[in-house]
Amino acid sequence: MSAKCINKEKQGSCGLPGTEYCFSSPLGYINITACAAGLHSLQLDGSINDENFSPNERTEVQLLTDDLKTQSQVIKQCHKWLQTYFKNPKLLTKESRPDICCFKLANLGFLGQVWKTLADTVGPGEVITYGALAARINNPGAVRAVGSAMRKNQNGIIVPCHRVVRSNGMVEGLAALQWLALPCGRPPTLPHPTPWTSPKTQ
Repeated sequence: MSAKCINKEKQGSCGLPGTEYCFSSPLGYINITACAAGLHSLQLDGSINDENFSPNERTEVQLLTDDLKTQSQVIKQCHKWLQTYFKNPKLLTKESRPDICCFKLANLGFLGQVWKTLADTVGPGEVITYGALAARINNPGAVRAVGSAMRKNQNGIIVPCHRVVRSNGMVEGLAALQWLALPCGRPPTLPHPTPWTSPKTQ
């Protein structure tokens, strides 16, 4: 298959221009924009939707647009992290999370605070409600704002917005997000993911 990168965001919160990369994955193409300091964005190809979503666990995570050996540490780190995520997510706690530019800002702001708290505290197989995440940033009244932050998240999978659920346990969004939100990110059968419900966690 031929790679196609569609990310339009070039400049990250660090103010530096980013380079576009494209990885293959069991979910389809993953488009990444990054500079030497860290990731600007990591997103599933924009053409993936509920109608054409067809995950394939046999697809390896590979950098399609460049030679991995010549890439920055950030891209190599991202490649290794994604490989572990899709092959053995239980080992992710032993892998260094790829650097994310906005996490290095002196003033994270509300969005950065929400994203970093989510990435730091919710791991594979875990879920959290919007209300519980708001409480973790010491702003329990910001449930709607947390929901908005999830929609604005530019670093999906690594910043696991797919693990933030409604109080009834349902995942919002397309089938790919529902697939990712299953325990360890793996569905019981392929290629038809089913919505997963979890016990209420507040």
